[in-house]
Amino acid sequence: MRRERRRSERIPVEHLVAFSCYRRGDSVPYDHSMGKAVNVGEGGMMLQIYKPVEQGTVLDLEIGIGNEIVDAKVEVLATRKISFNGDGYTASTRFVYIDHRNYLKMMRLERLSFTRKAGNL
Repeated sequence: MRRERRRSERIPVEHLVAFSCYRRGDSVPYDHSMGKAVNVGEGGMMLQIYKPVEQGTVLDLEIGIGNEIVDAKVEVLATRKISFNGDGYTASTRFVYIDHRNYLKMMRLERLSFTRKAGNL
């Protein structure tokens, strides 16, 4: 059995995201794209995206959660090429900024959804 190295648990999610890409220190984005969040934890989230993004890139996210759009800012820690609906990438990120209330809302909604899917309600 593989030992978990993360400090906090990751919860599976499926949220559409739109994002702008910024190089460190830049105030003007160099690219815009879309993807989806596939899991979220205390310190960050995993994204599936269609373009490679360099380590250290800052992404301004607009995350669709229920009927709301939640803003967040993340830093890309690593990307890896994968295949999903064609070619794509996963991006491991850490939160640079997310409003605490929005983070709690996202976690609460996902825990409820995850619990229902598991048949525990």
